[in-house]
Amino acid sequence: MKNINFLKNKSDLIFFKDNFLLKKDWDYCLKKAPKLGKRNMNLKQRTIDITKENIVKKVIKFFKKTLNFNLSIQQAQIQNWNIESFSELHIHELNVRTSTKYNSLIYLNDDFEGGEFFTKNGIVVKPKIGKLTLFNGSKVYHGVKKVYKKDRLTLIFWWNK
Repeated sequence: MKNINFLKNKSDLIFFKDNFLLKKDWDYCLKKAPKLGKRNMNLKQRTIDITKENIVKKVIKFFKKTLNFNLSIQQAQIQNWNIESFSELHIHELNVRTSTKYNSLIYLNDDFEGGEFFTKNGIVVKPKIGKLTLFNGSKVYHGVKKVYKKDRLTLIFWWNK
């Protein structure tokens, strides 16, 4: 598979592409991202829908070309994991996103502490601006480590089964 890398540990498989997003694209997304600071917020308050944005088409085209995946978008969002937020290990079969199969993330910043994506079987993805990931969110137990010192901003893509 050219132009894409992967991390694998037992049954966990995470595809990734560094430097997927151009600076002008992530600048645009950063300007739209919700500003929250240190307070408890639910997921809806921490996200902005971007399903109709061009970046979704760019990601679909990339995964079609590199992995031969025909992905159908359920929803795309700018997501703010503000200071002290985190996510326990989970899969989407047990959650409200039961029709989601795959998930993708694109990191919009990496100047925070904590906030690493991790899986049950020990994969840890270090956030890096512009990094694109793809994993099976209905099978790979995953979470986000607690965020410290600055908000963690990502694009998240929810792909249909």
